[in-house]
Amino acid sequence: MRNLKKNIFLLILISLTLHVKSQTNMAFYTNENQYNSFNYNPAFLTSKGQFCFSIFPLAGTNVGYNNQKEIQSLARKLLSGINEDEEYIDIVKSMVHRQTFYQKVENEWLSFTYRSSKGFFNFRIMESLSLSASVKGPVSEFMILPEVRSVALNQVQPIPALFIHFREYSLGYAFPPNHRKLKVGIRGKLYFGKGVFSSGVEGSVQQVADTTFLKTWGKGKMSIPEETIQNDDGTTSRVPGINSVGSLGYLMNSGNPGIGLDLGLKYQYNPKLSFSISVIDLGKIFWRTNLNSKGFDGKYNFKSSSFAKGFHNNMEIITKTSDSISFSDLQKSKFKPTNISSRFSTALPVTIYAGLKYQLKPTIDLNLLHRSVFIKDLNYQSFSLIGNFELYKKMTITTGYGIIGDNYNNIPFTILLHNDLGQFYAGTDNLLSFLSPTSSTFSGLSFGTCIYLFRKRDLYFPPTKEFPYRKGKKVKKVKETGRILKEHPEFK
Repeated sequence: MRNLKKNIFLLILISLTLHVKSQTNMAFYTNENQYNSFNYNPAFLTSKGQFCFSIFPLAGTNVGYNNQKEIQSLARKLLSGINEDEEYIDIVKSMVHRQTFYQKVENEWLSFTYRSSKGFFNFRIMESLSLSASVKGPVSEFMILPEVRSVALNQVQPIPALFIHFREYSLGYAFPPNHRKLKVGIRGKLYFGKGVFSSGVEGSVQQVADTTFLKTWGKGKMSIPEETIQNDDGTTSRVPGINSVGSLGYLMNSGNPGIGLDLGLKYQYNPKLSFSISVIDLGKIFWRTNLNSKGFDGKYNFKSSSFAKGFHNNMEIITKTSDSISFSDLQKSKFKPTNISSRFSTALPVTIYAGLKYQLKPTIDLNLLHRSVFIKDLNYQSFSLIGNFELYKKMTITTGYGIIGDNYNNIPFTILLHNDLGQFYAGTDNLLSFLSPTSSTFSGLSFGTCIYLFRKRDLYFPPTKEFPYRKGKKVKKVKETGRILKEHPEFK
C-alpha cells in the first residue's frame, strides 16, 4: 500500500460499498406489540397469531447514521469514482470536526415465530453491518486543521474504529405471560463474520534529543478480501475489495464463526407501571479467513523551522510557525503498514436497553427509554421520552423527543398497522431529518411487515337488529374427539 491515508479510508469506504454505527431506530422498543420488538428485548417476543412469518425484502430493515452530511458526501465521491488525494484530505478535515461517526444497517432475511401454550419461539436470519469511528482529538486536529496551532508533547490520542459485517442465525424463546409480574426472554445466536476492521492505532507528538516527530503505533486487525491494483508508477498494491472472491463468495463465507446471547426481562410492578431491561449481542466472532491485519507503526519528523517550543498549563507544547506541518505530508514519510496474518477475535458492540412504561390511559402510554452502546473508546448513550397512542384498534402512532449521542434535535415517529392478517410498521428516530435535513445530523429509517399464516377462527355470528350488542356463539366440534373448537388453532 502506497500511503497511510488511502489505506485507512479504503477501509471506511468499503463499508459503504457493501451497504450504507449510528444506532438502529429505538422508538419501536416501547411498542411491545410490534412483531419483531424482540430485536430490542427478547422478553418482548410475542405473536397475535399462532404462526407469524416474514421474509426478505420486507421482513425488516433498519438503517441509522449520524453526521449525515459528511456520510452522504463520502458516498457520492465513492460512487462517482473520485480518487484524488485532495478529496481524501477534504474527507478527513470534515471528519475531524465531528466527535464520532456511526452508521449501521440491519436487514432480516427470514423471521418465523411460533406461539404455543409453552411460550413463544422465534427463528431469525439477519444481516448486520456497522461502522463506528472517531478521528477527533488533539493530535489529529493539530495535523489536519490549519487553525489548530499547538499540541502538547507526549499526549496520546487513540484513533478508534470498528467496521464489522456478519450474518446471524438465532433462536429466541420467551415464557408465556400467564399473568405473571415477571416475563423473561433469551436468544442464542450463531454468527458468521464476513469482514472486520478493528483499530487499535494510537499516536502522539514526541521529542527525542533534538528531533520532534509524530509517532503512531498499534494494530489494525483486519479480515477483509483483498485484490491487486496497478499503481501509477507501475508497481502493484493489495487493497480491500471483493472482486477476488466475488460477491457471492464474500456473502457465503462461513469461515469466521462466533457465538452470542441476548437476555431480557420485563417486570409489571402494577397494572399501570412496568420496567424492562435487556442486553443485546453479548458475544464475539473468531476470525480465521482473509487475515490481513496491519501494524501501523510510523514516524514523521517535523522540520525545526516549522514549529516553536513553549509551555501551557505546565505542559510542554509545540506551536506551528508555518503550514508545513499537515496531514497531506504524511505520504512523504515512512508510514508503511506491516502485514500480520495471525488469528484474532472481535467482541461485538454490546447494547443495553432500560425502559420505564406508565399506562396513562387504555389507549395511551408514556415511556422513558435509555440505551447504552459499548464499543472500546467509542461508547455512546441515547435517551428518549416517547408516547404510544392507539388511534384505533388497528393503528398505533409513536412519537416524542430523543437525544441520540450528541445529537439533540430528534423527533421519533413510527406507525404500526395490524389486523388479523399481519402487521406493517415504518418509522424513524428523527422525523426532522426528512422534513428539515439541516436541522439535525442524525437520520434513520425502519420498516417491515409480517403475515399470520393461519387466521384466528371466527366462532361468532354477526350482531342482529334484535341483539345489536350480542354475538352468538357458533358451536363447532373436532370430528376426531368431539371437543368444542377454541378461538385459536393451538388450543383445540
